[in-house]
Amino acid sequence: MAKKDDLDLDVEGKGEKKKGSKMKLIIIVLVVLILAGAGGGAAWYFFLKPNADIAEIEDGTEEAELDDTQPVTKKKKKKKKNHSEPPIFVGLDPAFVVSFKDQSQARFMQLSVELMSRDQDVIDIVESYKPMIRNNLLLLFSSQKFEDVVTREGKENLLELTLEEVNNTLMNEAGSDGVEAVYFTAFVAQ
Repeated sequence: MAKKDDLDLDVEGKGEKKKGSKMKLIIIVLVVLILAGAGGGAAWYFFLKPNADIAEIEDGTEEAELDDTQPVTKKKKKKKKNHSEPPIFVGLDPAFVVSFKDQSQARFMQLSVELMSRDQDVIDIVESYKPMIRNNLLLLFSSQKFEDVVTREGKENLLELTLEEVNNTLMNEAGSDGVEAVYFTAFVAQ
């Protein structure tokens, strides 16, 4: 036969199991809440935080490079573009004259280039590095194909390449860029 003490132990054991299961449930709920909070914080960091960094870069309050695939030698300073300032133009005179290799006949291109910025400091830097800029643009223009530069799309592409070349030259030599636009004020190809 079973003793009375054995029966009492079983009843007390069931009571402790109910109390222990409530504690386990509370711990599980707390762990789930902590994980949900951590997930929400991670989502905020990855989706909202990078946008704040880009806004700081555009405002000019922070130095940064957005392209990590290229080796960085000098940090690029992004300046806030102030369109309330009038544009300042500088011409790269004399006009560029480039010859093209063609089997049937001699081909030439002559173009005049104007650079635009709204910052007088950038214009002064362009004036200082004008021989280097002209050299690099002459190499760029002579590497083009005649058939490509005679179309409107080809000329627009050449404008983009010219702007990129000018700003790269200024960045490599002076440590800052800032030329906003390039204009061809004369363009003859024959």
